[in-house]
Amino acid sequence: MVTAILGIDIAKNKFDVALLIDGKIRSKVINNNPEGFKALQAWLHQRWKVDHVHACMEATGAYWEDLAIFLADHGHTVSVVNPLMIKGFAQSEMSRNKTDKGDARLIAKFCQSKNPDPWIAPSMEVRELQALVRRLESLLSMQGMEANRLSVSEAVVVPSIQDHLDYLELEIEKTKKQIKDQIDKNPTLKKQSDLLSSIPGIGDKTIAVVLAEIRSVDNFSNAKQLAAFAGLNPMLHESGSSVRGKTRLSKIGNNKLRKALFFPAMVAKRFNPVIADFANRLANNGKNKMTIIGAIMRKLVHIIYGVLKSGQPFNPTISSN
Repeated sequence: MVTAILGIDIAKNKFDVALLIDGKIRSKVINNNPEGFKALQAWLHQRWKVDHVHACMEATGAYWEDLAIFLADHGHTVSVVNPLMIKGFAQSEMSRNKTDKGDARLIAKFCQSKNPDPWIAPSMEVRELQALVRRLESLLSMQGMEANRLSVSEAVVVPSIQDHLDYLELEIEKTKKQIKDQIDKNPTLKKQSDLLSSIPGIGDKTIAVVLAEIRSVDNFSNAKQLAAFAGLNPMLHESGSSVRGKTRLSKIGNNKLRKALFFPAMVAKRFNPVIADFANRLANNGKNKMTIIGAIMRKLVHIIYGVLKSGQPFNPTISSN
């Protein structure tokens, strides 16, 4: 049995793998479902006598998560990297062709060359919380679409839409209760929830998303890393002496976490004294409204990190510094 590198190019229904072993690459296409995961394990173990791989894949949508968890649960090392890192590596390798098979090979070579940090799989209770939070998001999205249809539909279909809306409302309330129960029954999640609720502007809905998406604050060395994970780190656009573009949020990161912090940022701007002072300073320096909201979102991430890392409730004196 030997250790090998496994590059994975993942899509919604299938994934391409490139197994780098003994200086050679073996390729295979596998269905992106639980049966496909078992087939991959059998292919590695039975066909190539490999019991451990360092698997590497891009953080593309949500398609990678189930496979990453499966591999981690079966003892493999898994790295989940930003797609821009693979793109940069491809440019450095002067790679011109783009196919799924070629991308898997490229990811395998990247993993061998850069040895990216391992991804840490979430605990079972966090996985369940994440599933519930994402289910609630889907239900709320469906509710919004049906509500929009209700106002413009012919009378003949209105009863059907209303029935569906009534059903969705019941499912939404049921899922909200499941989320609360999931947090309350787990001591770690409950403690973290209580800490986050001490931050003015952060409510139950945001708390659930934060706990589900960051998984564990210990996965991040500092608050800047967590902000980058959420895509809230500032991105400069400057070149030479003539190009001075606006500084914007990178938005390269977890969009669910970023989206969940938008409205809390506006609430915190009004009711959190630390955030209010921070926003006023930015406004006095000529920053526009959206720039200020982005900065507040990033500030909230720093406060969230500090509260969870220290295990202490929100302290305005500490946070203002």
